[in-house]
Amino acid sequence: MKILVVEDDLDTREILTELLEMHGHDISTASEAQQALASIRKQADFDLLITDVNLPGMSGIELAQAANSLLPAIAIMICSGYGEQQFGALPFPVTWIQKPLEMDSFLQAIERFSGVNQ
Repeated sequence: MKILVVEDDLDTREILTELLEMHGHDISTASEAQQALASIRKQADFDLLITDVNLPGMSGIELAQAANSLLPAIAIMICSGYGEQQFGALPFPVTWIQKPLEMDSFLQAIERFSGVNQ
């Protein structure tokens, strides 16, 4: 599965990238939303966007909305220490994962997306 990971914390981004690559996924990364949107415009074949909520310049929720407009078939996972209720108003499905991430639960959530857009 082709996954775009958007996380401004370098250590977290590297851990997620390594973990997902170990499970056979093709990973691209971005440290902020505008960089992620540029990647989506350039390579419109991502299956899954994984984003933090707190990003420089644009929130992960705003990124999810923009990504969905550019690539409506992309699945979206938002990782947040905030409550899930803030995502209820989005007009498209979003999977919410609580931070700090519990890796087994995170990987189980990722595997539910296998086969999406393929």
